[in-house]
Amino acid sequence: MIRRDGDGKAHASWWWSAAVASLLLYPYLGVAMIGDPDGERMVLAGHAIMLLSDLLLLGAGITMAIDARLRYDALRGAMAVAAAIVALQDAPLELLGMIDRALSPLSFRLTNGHLITVLIVLVVIHRGRRAVTPGRHPILAGVLLGLTAATITLGLYRLVKEHLHETGVLGTNDPVDLGIIGLTGLVMVVIGMQLARSSLQAWAAARIGAGMLAIFAARVYSTAIDAMTPTPVAVVGVAVFSALIATTAASLLGVALEDMDARVARYAHLAAEAEAEVKQDREVAHEVRSAAAGLAAGARLLASGQIPPGPRRDALEKMVDIEAARLRRTVAAKAGPLTTVDVDAVVAPFVVAQAALGHHVTWTPGGHRVRARQDALAEALGTLVTNAADHAGGQGTTITSRRVGEHVEILVSDDGPGLDPSLRERLFSWGSHGRSSSGQGIGLHRARRILLEQGGTLDLADAPEGSGTTFVIRLPRVPLADEDERLG
Repeated sequence: MIRRDGDGKAHASWWWSAAVASLLLYPYLGVAMIGDPDGERMVLAGHAIMLLSDLLLLGAGITMAIDARLRYDALRGAMAVAAAIVALQDAPLELLGMIDRALSPLSFRLTNGHLITVLIVLVVIHRGRRAVTPGRHPILAGVLLGLTAATITLGLYRLVKEHLHETGVLGTNDPVDLGIIGLTGLVMVVIGMQLARSSLQAWAAARIGAGMLAIFAARVYSTAIDAMTPTPVAVVGVAVFSALIATTAASLLGVALEDMDARVARYAHLAAEAEAEVKQDREVAHEVRSAAAGLAAGARLLASGQIPPGPRRDALEKMVDIEAARLRRTVAAKAGPLTTVDVDAVVAPFVVAQAALGHHVTWTPGGHRVRARQDALAEALGTLVTNAADHAGGQGTTITSRRVGEHVEILVSDDGPGLDPSLRERLFSWGSHGRSSSGQGIGLHRARRILLEQGGTLDLADAPEGSGTTFVIRLPRVPLADEDERLG
């Protein structure tokens, strides 16, 4: 149906049009197979083919109307109207020609009514090029205009037959008729130029132009030989015209659907990016609030004078300085490089901060080093320790570290009531939190994400219900100096 060139531009296949035209001409094959002693079957087959072609053309109009709605394109809507006009102008004449042989020439020769029809089509296409939005009911408009054109054609046929010449259709012996034929051809050329200069793809305009040339040449031929029954040339011309218009309409709709899919995918991507940015901003805001709360508590204690000079005050001041620096880097969105991080140096400020807030944290230095981003590890630990203080009531919070193969595991445990079993499956999901929690469900999600980004993990350890909660941070281990010497 649709092929693409090296630039990815879509084109309708000419072979597809030829195949559709061949299917329309099948009645001729049927007559050839069963025989036609008196020629009547060929005449009926010709009318049947042209009637099928008109129905196909009406289907093409419906397809173009759908395309116009998808693209919100006034020109496509005008083309839908034009296709319906031509189909509904010819179809009644085909039926009349099958009923009354004297009316048969109206369906395949040029008539005065065809000039009226092409003028109507020209006006429709011209208005479509200038309009901003497509009409609401293009097919209905095309049907009404097509039936009007058919009625005018029949009226002119009767007038010509009664007052000018007996056939009632155009001929090549009358200069006036030749002028009408020439004017009809000229209007069709103008229609083709209108389409060529429009926003319509060049390949589509070329195919429609080829279809108009085929049907005009076929009708001129039938008029020139003064045919009174549909000639194979005329029938083939009508079939080729309808096949080209129908396949072009289907191809245009196919391209429109592909473009719509691409737009949907692009909008989905943009929406995902926007959602990620919003989540990132909320995560940073969450971390800033948490860190700021700890800094404010530490600063108040230092300013209150409740902690006298000494090791404890020095540790608290160091914690405030470290967290303030980390907070500045978090706000500036500076992730920092992967480096060798001393786990004990990261844990110590949190133990001091929690002690200052009245939350005792048990911690035994393990002397481990890991490959990580120090700020990210500090943020993840801060989230876990803060959660233990908030949700476990500060009961038995413990931080331990241990070597497991080529990794170091940092365990943050508490003796609280434990987690709701229904929460375990979605614990690290965005926005997930327990019914009694006042949190936003952001901290654990962010903690796991920033650890995964540096090659680590964050998991919830299995524990019996009601026996507290243990989170496990796992990061790549960096050997100690004395180990390096032994290995060397």
